[in-house]
Amino acid sequence: MNTYLKYQPPGVQLVAFLGLAMGFMVISGLITYFFFSDLTAVLLDKNAVIQPALVVQFKVAQLLSAILSFLVPALLFGYFSSPSSMPYVGLQKTISPELIAASVLILVAVQPFVGWIGELNSMINFGSLQKAMQEAEAGYTRALQAFLRMDDAGDLIINLLIMALLPAIAEELFFRGALQKVMHRLMKMPVFAILFSSAVFAVLHGTIFKFLPIFALGLMLGTIYHVTRNIWYTIIIHFLNNALAVLAVYFSNKSEMIKKLANDDISIAWYVAAISLVATAAIIYFMRKKSDEVLPAHVTDEDNDYIA
Repeated sequence: MNTYLKYQPPGVQLVAFLGLAMGFMVISGLITYFFFSDLTAVLLDKNAVIQPALVVQFKVAQLLSAILSFLVPALLFGYFSSPSSMPYVGLQKTISPELIAASVLILVAVQPFVGWIGELNSMINFGSLQKAMQEAEAGYTRALQAFLRMDDAGDLIINLLIMALLPAIAEELFFRGALQKVMHRLMKMPVFAILFSSAVFAVLHGTIFKFLPIFALGLMLGTIYHVTRNIWYTIIIHFLNNALAVLAVYFSNKSEMIKKLANDDISIAWYVAAISLVATAAIIYFMRKKSDEVLPAHVTDEDNDYIA
């Protein structure tokens, strides 16, 4: 009898994935608690000075967290699910140049809509919880600013690796390649799978005041993965989105416009957001049609299992 998880009931596969995810998140948390306790204490103290040595610790902690919390569980999920573990979590062997170009274009197209959604998010008032949530958000912002402090090109490259490339690979494999896939198998409803994985994606970013734009990006990434069956395209989009944010911070002192972009300080008109949404939908439609042409050349049994 075949013991791979893809041959088991979807509920069993979901429990196995959740067990992997929670187990490695606990391991990551324990490592942070025992080896980075000084860092945690400083980040929680709004009056503490964050020294350069602590910033290095912060980057090491972020690196380990991304690997242990997201990358390892997703890869193990693929390993235990199928003999072709990489294609099972969306890492196909071939990619289309046209779809790579579309991935770059869609990131540009979606930015005004995401920015407008972010403005709406900032207007939400949480009543009696507002002050406490703002203080928590201030701690998050303070930590991020310390992390993104860059004095030279070497710091820029390190931040691009830790803040852009690694999260793009690890989070896409976790949220789209594993979580969205197992939810699709469980519910037989791609819309629900995309909504659920996008909501978890936004929640685990830990910032309630940016929940809606992160959720919107998650919806776009989940939809693209669904129509292309190839996670390389969402990795490209995710990497470019994060890389642009890092580059905006690095070059923020060069231009007032770049500084506003780095601080999310640009107002978007509703009609510009509407045009952005329509353009994004059109590019997704193109990607779906193009994927129908290129998928038969490399589609795997794991893909058939995904769409069953």
